[in-house]
Amino acid sequence: MAAEEEAALLLAAAPDDTALEALVRRREQGEPLPWIIGTLLFCGRPLHVAPGVYVPRRQSEELARRAVTLLPASGRAVDLCTGAGAVAAHLRAEVPGAGVVGVDIDLRAAHCARRNGVPTLVGDLDGPLRASRAFDVVTAVTPYVPTDQLRFLPADVQRYEPPRALDGGPDGLDLLRRVVAAAGRLLRLDGWLLVEVGGDQHLALDWQGFEPVTPWRDDDGALRGVAARLSPAGERGGPR
Repeated sequence: MAAEEEAALLLAAAPDDTALEALVRRREQGEPLPWIIGTLLFCGRPLHVAPGVYVPRRQSEELARRAVTLLPASGRAVDLCTGAGAVAAHLRAEVPGAGVVGVDIDLRAAHCARRNGVPTLVGDLDGPLRASRAFDVVTAVTPYVPTDQLRFLPADVQRYEPPRALDGGPDGLDLLRRVVAAAGRLLRLDGWLLVEVGGDQHLALDWQGFEPVTPWRDDDGALRGVAARLSPAGERGGPR
């Protein structure tokens, strides 16, 4: 975001000059802008983001839009690791007849998602969900940065954003592996899992039971995510 745009947002958020000075000082120290002004735009809609909650990235908008196309008008979706509820809120807005819930292990994130209109359970992945084979779509934006690469993230990200939302373990796939397994329990046959990944991580995941498994890339050719369908035949899928 351009400096002029940030300045305009800070001006709009500050009730007076003293408050503005305090907001500018926080931003100069590297605190995320959405934490300071309390909101950001995600898929064109304002989304509340509380301090301490992972800031949704613009790249996740593609996952949210793809999920919309796969969610039936009266279907059911669950957004695991929902954070501020960005993906789930977009699904609820675009497919108003569907039932959409979020799950996050962090209570602060769950409160934030609820403020964004997303019914959210607190717990570890599918742990709080009693229903199996009940969902048409499962989405997840998990931490997928390998632990030894966290030091290469921007200094402000390392300083402020919650490590739990960034650190994906030795190969970045600790939570992603568990999400794929959870989706296998949650999805109806022919249901879809959509997750974010980076590099060539999708090649290291076990897609047992999913077919097809289709990666998508950004305009620069970088891998951004994978959509995988739970196969009725239960055959082993593979990335393409």
